[in-house]
Amino acid sequence: MKTFLLLLLSIVFYSCESIEKLAYNLFLEEDLLQRPKAKRCSDCHTKIYNQWKNSRHSVAWISEHFKKSTENYSKVKCLSCHAPYEIEPLEKPKLRDFHREDGINCVSCHFKDSTNSMHGPYEVFSPPHYSTKDINYTKSEICAGCHRETYKEWKSAKVKQTCQDCHMPSKKDNLIQKFPFYLFHKKKDVHNHEILALLTPKDALNIKLLSVDEDEIKLMIENTKIPHNLPTADQGKPKFYIKTEFFLNKKKVDEDLQMITHKQGLKYKKPKELSFFTTEKFNLVKITISRKLSWSNKKETIKTINLKIEK
Repeated sequence: MKTFLLLLLSIVFYSCESIEKLAYNLFLEEDLLQRPKAKRCSDCHTKIYNQWKNSRHSVAWISEHFKKSTENYSKVKCLSCHAPYEIEPLEKPKLRDFHREDGINCVSCHFKDSTNSMHGPYEVFSPPHYSTKDINYTKSEICAGCHRETYKEWKSAKVKQTCQDCHMPSKKDNLIQKFPFYLFHKKKDVHNHEILALLTPKDALNIKLLSVDEDEIKLMIENTKIPHNLPTADQGKPKFYIKTEFFLNKKKVDEDLQMITHKQGLKYKKPKELSFFTTEKFNLVKITISRKLSWSNKKETIKTINLKIEK
């Protein structure tokens, strides 16, 4: 408390530059500039840390799915994006050799050796560590070093919304929770660091019946809202499933299933034609679209529609 009072008194007598220098002399915590574990950052950024703790980024290195897919880390191609040393726009990161269990942690994204400071989208006064405003954190390019394929898909979509707009939605809040440092800041648009894997909205997929034959129906499916492929991935095997059930007078008589991988994904505003077959007579078709994320064994239903068939 004495230190805090000293800082307040200095405001009366010193210039802004002198106050800032004094604050760093009083409050600078050197270990924050030595790439600590994410838990260390929670002392001040409690809310952001808790969001990150619930994210796939926090378990990027230790997840059983990743261990299995890399054959216990023996496949080295994918490793550096799961425990990166330092993130730079459009560049694949290097693998760090410490705190790997932290996965994609706070300092791997925010600390830069070149400035010896934490980088973020705002100009902030943060005496425990040096800070640098960096507008790259408002752009999709900051994600592109690891999410290369998805970035290319987003780039070709030519939309204004960024990765952050969808997967890191923001709300007004305090960047810092620790006293007295939160007193130095007004509330800002703070992005959600849970890095949400969003479920595709129902209205993002447009389904249209193109033609009906005795043993075949043709559908047109279009991704109208999501500015990358559905599904999308640089690693793993996410899948979309389109199940068509055939009914005759409300009784199910047959079904056909097609799977869409990220390599044949539904491109943004590029309609895809699919055919489904049956040997039975039918007058109603039920179409169910679901997905399975690469790290999950559970299917999630996105959309179900019924189409009456008139022959």
